[in-house]
Amino acid sequence: MEKNKTRKYLKYAIGEIVLVVIGILIALSLNNWNESRKLEQKKEQLILNLIDDFEENIVQLKSSIDYSSSLSEKMNTYFEISYSSDVEVSLDSLKSLAHSFFTPTPFFASLTTYEEAKSNGNLNLLKSKVLSKEFTAFLSEYNFFLGIKDMGRDSYFKGPTWELKKSTGSLYTILKLKGKNRFDIKVGNNMDSYIKLIKTPLVTATFEQRHEINRYLNLSLKQLKLISENIVKSLKESKK
Repeated sequence: MEKNKTRKYLKYAIGEIVLVVIGILIALSLNNWNESRKLEQKKEQLILNLIDDFEENIVQLKSSIDYSSSLSEKMNTYFEISYSSDVEVSLDSLKSLAHSFFTPTPFFASLTTYEEAKSNGNLNLLKSKVLSKEFTAFLSEYNFFLGIKDMGRDSYFKGPTWELKKSTGSLYTILKLKGKNRFDIKVGNNMDSYIKLIKTPLVTATFEQRHEINRYLNLSLKQLKLISENIVKSLKESKK
């Protein structure tokens, strides 16, 4: 009888242990499932926020590309007219076109979600080498774009634009439509004098540099738009 009781107790104890183990495994499984669900929700929200940011970038880029292309057309028209043997536009119209060489093209990338996810490690939730390469490509191209913009800004303090400003005392003579100051005396309302001025090596170098800066900005903006579109496509595919 003692042996039977011992066996019953052992079976009971083993059963209790098995139930406890099963309970622990179920609890761990539920906890893991809950954590996985939270991570998946966090990932989904991250993807949605990134899509919003880069779709906003695409909208801005389209506008900036159109603006830069418009400036380029005005610059080309300026060159065609100013180097033509038969100028058929007014001096004011020509000076108005000259403004395009010194008009900046705005674009400020929306990277808030990306930067936050990078700082807190949430980018790892995406687990995508493709997206990682595309983000790197975007940042590299954006830095190139900012570098070209800085080059244009710095030209006001060094390079052809700065030399031109020192030579004329101002860009007023070349750019402004109307006004009175001592620099107007150099050109006044005389088209021949104006054409002669803008054909000097210093003015030519300045305008050609500004034209090249805008050309590179335009190319960079188009590349940023293409990369942004690829990023949005990859993000949407990662949701499936």
